[in-house]
Amino acid sequence: MTALLHEPQELSQLLLLLYEGALDPGRWREFLELVGRRLKANYATLVLRSPAIGESGLLYNWGAQPEGTAAYTGRYFALDPFVGLPEGQVVTLHEFVGKERLEQSEFYREYMQPVDSIYNLGVDLREPGRYYVRFRVCRSGRTGEFGPDARRFCELLTPHLRAAIRIHVELDLARTARGIYADAMDDLTLATIILDEDARVVHSNALAQQILAERDGIALTDTTLVFRDREDAQRYREAVARALEAGRTGRPGMVEVIRVQRSSGKGHFGMIIRPGWSRLREPQTPMAGSVAVFLSAEPGERDASTASVRKLFGLTEKEAQLALSLANGHTLQEFADEFDMSLNTARAHLRAIYAKIGVDRQAKLVRVILKSVAALG
Repeated sequence: MTALLHEPQELSQLLLLLYEGALDPGRWREFLELVGRRLKANYATLVLRSPAIGESGLLYNWGAQPEGTAAYTGRYFALDPFVGLPEGQVVTLHEFVGKERLEQSEFYREYMQPVDSIYNLGVDLREPGRYYVRFRVCRSGRTGEFGPDARRFCELLTPHLRAAIRIHVELDLARTARGIYADAMDDLTLATIILDEDARVVHSNALAQQILAERDGIALTDTTLVFRDREDAQRYREAVARALEAGRTGRPGMVEVIRVQRSSGKGHFGMIIRPGWSRLREPQTPMAGSVAVFLSAEPGERDASTASVRKLFGLTEKEAQLALSLANGHTLQEFADEFDMSLNTARAHLRAIYAKIGVDRQAKLVRVILKSVAALG
């Protein structure tokens, strides 16, 4: 191991800060400081998003003065010749550009010399369509060029830097997706609640929050759904347990419907419980540790729209139409004739419905649909 990393404790601290930065990028400044001091540098920088006209980009640095950083992001970044390095390869500025060409450049005369960042060591990490990260360490002209030990030091850190960046990018994408998902949930016309593997509420849309806040037979205490009626509570716990078991085993879970008595005496709520799902897994495969709960807010009507059935069971438009047609007493052949399709095509739609809802016979399907209609009633 390079002489620059003779202490395991020091290496552990560096890597810890690097990986913590994936969650809290502010920790990367502490990482840059440790690297900069170890390499006898006066500046260290990590560029996650390049500056552009009208915006300063996203970079973390150690050692640089605010005015120097402002000048670099505002003007000199575009003139910097130390860009486009071979991916994952640690190189010095002088070997990449050449001493004569560098010292003749405007960037060297107007920026590097005034801030005394004559010697530079860096590595570029790229994954097309995901990130282009630049890591740079700069030394004063008095300190001298980076030697083999400094290069080896950065080479040892490079795979860990790459892993930390990948984690950060994945987390950032997940946060973005979660925000979009939360917005989409709020647009649903059904009260929707998502439970985790411990049956704790991890998300609810605006309509669900409104119903729970009314405490009309069902409410939210901390992260747990509580019921006024003990029998309702027992049926809910059993149904959720079965949904979670379906998720853990990867088997299609039965969509279950229960009724929840309202304290106000205004009838009941219809609650539909089904295993969660994920687009990252195989089609029709539940996602372990997730349960979706749909709660009807206005009982009374005995009819359900195609749109409601689609949302409840994740069906296509044609599948929802077929399910409702069968529930209304029509045969498969009658449905095929009505929609001008072959009987084989109708059967294919029916098989898809079975897989999504978790039933294996038409009679069971009809019962599930009728219960759902009544629950949403």
